[in-house]
Amino acid sequence: MKPRYGLLFYLVLMCAVSSVAKRAQPKPVVPIFYAGVRYSAEGNGVDEYVVASEASTGKQLWTLKIAHNEHDPRMEQDVQDVFITDLKASKNTLLVRDEKSRCYSIDIATKRVSKQLWCHGF
Repeated sequence: MKPRYGLLFYLVLMCAVSSVAKRAQPKPVVPIFYAGVRYSAEGNGVDEYVVASEASTGKQLWTLKIAHNEHDPRMEQDVQDVFITDLKASKNTLLVRDEKSRCYSIDIATKRVSKQLWCHGF
C-alpha cells in the first residue's frame, strides 16, 4: 500500500470509529402551559431540570433538578446521556418522563419531586 493511501485509510477509519459513539441530538421537548405558567425541560444529559416561567412575561419563577445521571468514565459520555422527553400537567402535578422511560412527578405547590414506578398519564 502506498503511503498516501495508508494515511487516507487511517483517516477514514478514525472518522468512522469516532462517529459510532456519537448520539443524535435529543428531540426538543414541547413546553406546556398550566395555570399561567410555562414549564420547559432543560439539561445536558447528566443533570435534567424543569424550568417554570410566567407565561405572560417569560420571567423565570424556579428551576428544579429532576435527575442526575451517573456516567461510567470508561465509556463515551454522550451515549450515556439521558434527556427528558415528555412533560404533562394534571391536577397541580407536573409529570416528567425521560429517555429511559423513568417517570417523575412534581407537586407544583411544594416543588417536591417523586420518582414514580410507572408513567401513568402518558
